[in-house]
Amino acid sequence: MMDFSRIRTLGLSPSSIAPIVTTVIILVVWQIASAMAWVPEYLLPSPLSIMKTIYIRREMLAVDTLITFYEIVASFLVAMAMGISLAMLVVRSRLFESAVYPLLVMSQAVPKVALAPLILIWFGFGLSPKIIIGALVAFFPILINTVSGIRSVEQDSIFLFQSMGARPWKMFLHLRFPTALPNIFGGAKVAITLAVVGAIIAEFIGANRGLGYVLIIANGMQDMRLLFAALTLISLLAVLCYWVISFIESMVLDWHVSTRGAHGHGTA
Repeated sequence: MMDFSRIRTLGLSPSSIAPIVTTVIILVVWQIASAMAWVPEYLLPSPLSIMKTIYIRREMLAVDTLITFYEIVASFLVAMAMGISLAMLVVRSRLFESAVYPLLVMSQAVPKVALAPLILIWFGFGLSPKIIIGALVAFFPILINTVSGIRSVEQDSIFLFQSMGARPWKMFLHLRFPTALPNIFGGAKVAITLAVVGAIIAEFIGANRGLGYVLIIANGMQDMRLLFAALTLISLLAVLCYWVISFIESMVLDWHVSTRGAHGHGTA
């Protein structure tokens, strides 16, 4: 039986080891299937050949990865600003909620792939339209979760702050916003993965660099190794961004029951 106490001394927990072990098992089985020629190499390259391609084309892929990473982060930050600002307006103004909120919901039914060419025509082919597209894809979960979080404040707490003469901005800063933080981080973790999707969509439509552009080139050349190399790097970027958000959440919300519950589960 595995001695988890030694693992914890290295700063790891069984919950963090499990996905690593699962990934390793999948890669080993995948590599064996490729070595045994169960799947043709031209349809599904082996993990080792994909890693070799990443190494051989490391200079080109490094630049494309950095460009896509910048677009993801910028899109996410803009989406956070949009989502939280709109959520505050929805909560504060019944008129704004009645007039604009339904339109925001309806906007999510419009495929962003269809909007992307228009945004590129309006804003050109630089980084700005790609960030806009990524933000439009990612902002809605932040909006929904922030509205839900702000409205989840108990009425007794509001009465207590009012009885102490707290101004609305102090009530928001010290009561509504901290209460909404778990919901905001929940929306942020969804939004960061959507920002990855948005950045790739934008690069599909109009770009000459980035991992989305590499996917198009590899598909056109039928270079499956390069295609899977780009997919691997995109997946790693998504996992890295999600992990960063989760780490920030664990630092900011160390007082919240969900975070303490997760820590307790990992150290039981």
